[in-house]
Amino acid sequence: MGTITVTIQVGDPHGEQFEELDITVDTGSTYTAVPRAILERLGTPVDRSMPSKTADGRRVPVDVGETTIRLEGLQFHTPVIFAEEHEPSLLGVVALEQAALVVDPVEGRLMPTYLLRY
Repeated sequence: MGTITVTIQVGDPHGEQFEELDITVDTGSTYTAVPRAILERLGTPVDRSMPSKTADGRRVPVDVGETTIRLEGLQFHTPVIFAEEHEPSLLGVVALEQAALVVDPVEGRLMPTYLLRY
């Protein structure tokens, strides 16, 4: 399976200003990682620092905030990691779950799913 890249709009916390961002869908990432420069330009505050674990096993503290994103016609608030310049932009599973989207690996796209109520 290859990588899936989608275009999202990252907004300020009030949903008034937006910037487009091409972002890689990463079902191994919890939160969405957005370049720090974009989040700072949009006025997204850092709410807290949290521990994270990278794909190679390193433990790294990250700054986390919450902001508005638009994805597949939906607009919602989601937690975001302030990604540094050398780090990739990643769309994490929390945002996918909030938007009720899953990865279709055959077609290489996101598709709607049902909310689970078990």
